Amino acid sequence: MSDKHRWDKLINVMEHQKEHLDEFADESSELRNALQSRDWTSLEKTMNRLNDVTARIEGLERKRLILLDRLVGEGSLDKKIAELPPKHRHRYFEVRSELKARLVTVRSKTRGLAGYASSRAKLGKELMEELVPSTRGRMYDNRGRSASTARDPLVVSRHL
Repeated sequence: MSDKHRWDKLINVMEHQKEHLDEFADESSELRNALQSRDWTSLEKTMNRLNDVTARIEGLERKRLILLDRLVGEGSLDKKIAELPPKHRHRYFEVRSELKARLVTVRSKTRGLAGYASSRAKLGKELMEELVPSTRGRMYDNRGRSASTARDPLVVSRHL
């Protein structure tokens, strides 16, 4: 297989990666919507679709890395890119830039989703600690010794 054909194939794989990253970003938005609306059926379906898209992206990434390895071999990627005809070089840089932009979008959506899930988990934990004090960490008695948290504490007002 000629280098020109490999470059065309590499650019084609990167184009497919862009499409799948767009799909991943859309599914991430759907996941967040399902999570916020507490639509568990939709959440599960969206998670399954995300797993499928992720598997396709991973497969394409393996192909991309294999193609790059065959193109570069022992040399330098920059040197190989410099040897490309101007039209191919321009197209490669264009697709690479678009792919990077898609990755930034996906990264921000996944970080946003992780932040949302983390804040909801933290809120749940804080609520539980307020409502059920025994779920807090270590408890101490009035003498400063470690007290058992096996049972719920009872607070009695002596002023009644």
